[in-house]
Amino acid sequence: MDPKLKYPLPDGISRHTLKVEQTARWFHIGTPPDSCRKIVIVLHGYGQHPAYMLDGLKPLSQKGLCIAAPEGLSRFYIRGTDGRVGASWMTRDERLSDIEDHISYLNHWWASLGVPSDAEIVVLGFSQGVATAARWLADGFAADLVIFHSGTIPPEWQDCTPTFSDRISKWVSIRGEDDKIYPEENHEEAATLFGSLGLNFESLSVKGGHKMNTEDLEQYL
Repeated sequence: MDPKLKYPLPDGISRHTLKVEQTARWFHIGTPPDSCRKIVIVLHGYGQHPAYMLDGLKPLSQKGLCIAAPEGLSRFYIRGTDGRVGASWMTRDERLSDIEDHISYLNHWWASLGVPSDAEIVVLGFSQGVATAARWLADGFAADLVIFHSGTIPPEWQDCTPTFSDRISKWVSIRGEDDKIYPEENHEEAATLFGSLGLNFESLSVKGGHKMNTEDLEQYL
């Protein structure tokens, strides 16, 4: 049993796993990734649909900019058994396998895009997408700028000092002042951690709740 699980699993059950192929999807607005000058990779929050998230980011569009959003591999109905669908990056069940699968998926997805080698790369994680972005970056993904918005740093960063690509020149952590989901305490802990890691970071508190506002992001894009 995974020691991090907080609920009991039945005794006397043999667990098995196997690797399977899965069709993932991604969305983008703006310039196609293979001809962009800058690409913003947006990793969505729990239960979000990447297309609807990108729709809210359309005011950031500019010539030469691609905003791309891969979708988490687990889709589900947001309410009940019908209606709007969202996605999740992982749950606490089979946590380590999910982390490994998503890092592999994101690396495969990135390699398929054909982004020009001189393009600027921005990674933007929102809510649950922050932890996914953090793990991907700690695995070695090279970006120029990282923005963590309204999401908690993964606990393993506390247990084992992560290393990152030297290409990353700046980290930004953003929290809405009225956010009821991402506590202020977590935001402050992230700033402390960034400082202890010697990262060039900026910690911001902005107006609003658990939501990305283009006005807060445009200065970085």
